[in-house]
Amino acid sequence: MILLPRGNPVKEKIDPSKVNLAEALKKLKTGGFTGYLRFDTGEGTGIVIFQEGRLISALFEGQERLVAYDALAKVFSASLTTQSTLDIYRLSADLSLSTHALLHGDVLYKGQELKLLDIRSLLGKLKEDAINGCLRIYTDDRIALIFYREGNAVGFFHDGSTDIETTADTSMSVAKLPGAKIDVLTTKASENQNLADLMETADIGELWQRSQGEVSRQRQQQQDDTARAKQAEAGVQKEKVLDTLRATAEKHVGKIGSSLVEKEFAKVSGSGVLSEGSLELFFAALGKASKLVAGPSKVNAMEKEMLQQLKSLL
Repeated sequence: MILLPRGNPVKEKIDPSKVNLAEALKKLKTGGFTGYLRFDTGEGTGIVIFQEGRLISALFEGQERLVAYDALAKVFSASLTTQSTLDIYRLSADLSLSTHALLHGDVLYKGQELKLLDIRSLLGKLKEDAINGCLRIYTDDRIALIFYREGNAVGFFHDGSTDIETTADTSMSVAKLPGAKIDVLTTKASENQNLADLMETADIGELWQRSQGEVSRQRQQQQDDTARAKQAEAGVQKEKVLDTLRATAEKHVGKIGSSLVEKEFAKVSGSGVLSEGSLELFFAALGKASKLVAGPSKVNAMEKEMLQQLKSLL
């Protein structure tokens, strides 16, 4: 899971499977959007960052970590195939760049409980090592970031922020919550520079179409596999029913009864599906043929037992 403050919400809880994501990204580009899109899917979390209409960053974390076009392709496919939500948050240009640098930086410490940590020593170490990066302080439902440059705190990012804040009140309030944890993430100073627009160097529309095509192929494959499984299951059921009916017929009217069952059963079960109508035809034909070789009482007893057996088999 990618932990980021929510920023200034534009739209939240969108179902991305109902959105043409390629067209949506193009509209954000045309509109000069700055901020990020968060995709929470059944396969992981995707983050797509815009700065003034340029798609500068894409990251997907699930079973593996993907970036750039691989991340976009995964966002597209996971949004189409799993239960997913899309949230869109507006940020300033500086905060978008800082968020990009954070996501593509390195994790120095992760999941440290604040109450067990010597904060003074940690901050002293950051200053001594002239760290560029951030402290991420979080609970289950609150997240705040404290950005550092050369070991000094330069700003804060918390839920609802659009720009880098200069006061620590909200961030510190998260630190005081029960169960608060902290991550230390480092970035390179050189990462805060103009970044290439991923939408200028690849055809996002084609990437979206490929994802749609692959999803359609997978769904068709699943449907075919399901149909084959049902057909095989019906075949097994048919054989089990036939074996049971043959044994019952032989019990009541002899071996010829078994042959009659096999003959009449083949006429009504060619498709492998045993319906109520086909069984009615079967019993009518079997009863008529059986009465030529056995008395009515035996035929009636046979049919009664068969009907009882079918209740447990079908």
